Amino acid sequence: MRVSVVLLLLCLSSVHLHRAVDQPVVGDEQTEFTQSQIEELKKQDTGLEGSVDSTELSAEEPGEENSNTAKVAFSYASGLYGNFGPHSSDVTVVFHKKITDVGKAFSPITGVFTAPLEGVYYFRFNLLGHSSSHRLAVCLYKNHTKILDVTKYPKGKYTYAIGGVNLLLQKGDHVYIKLRHQSQLYDNSDNHCTFSGFLLFPM
Repeated sequence: MRVSVVLLLLCLSSVHLHRAVDQPVVGDEQTEFTQSQIEELKKQDTGLEGSVDSTELSAEEPGEENSNTAKVAFSYASGLYGNFGPHSSDVTVVFHKKITDVGKAFSPITGVFTAPLEGVYYFRFNLLGHSSSHRLAVCLYKNHTKILDVTKYPKGKYTYAIGGVNLLLQKGDHVYIKLRHQSQLYDNSDNHCTFSGFLLFPM
């Protein structure tokens, strides 16, 4: 924009000199008009500089906002030593042994994750069974809705039931794992049975 102002000044100066040679200019009307144009161009130049600064500032704002986004991630093991089940009805699997817990959204007392904010979350579970007479059947629930149902028949061999899913949750929604009736799982200090989840992005 400053280059435009300089070029305009040069052009107007040339025109003014040419008219001075050819004919007299009455009063300072031409000069006053030229000065007003220059002042207007200077104002536009200043406005554009302010616009650039504003754009640079707004480009930084998303980064600042992301730094304040809630951080939610957890991984818990069952903490069991031996078999769990079978039961006559479905029971919630409580994972007691903390591996990672950022955000304190998972309860090792109830085994239930409670969404602290609206967003898309990822959950994964690994459960081990080795019974020769009982199945390994587990479900992942969102509130009272069954989302995943994984069933294995170990037949005396170590067998994993594994599942994972992305869920859109509202603040306060619950996610948990249930062991189905007449099912059995097994764990020890190696943490074969785990439940994990984390926030992918808020909505």
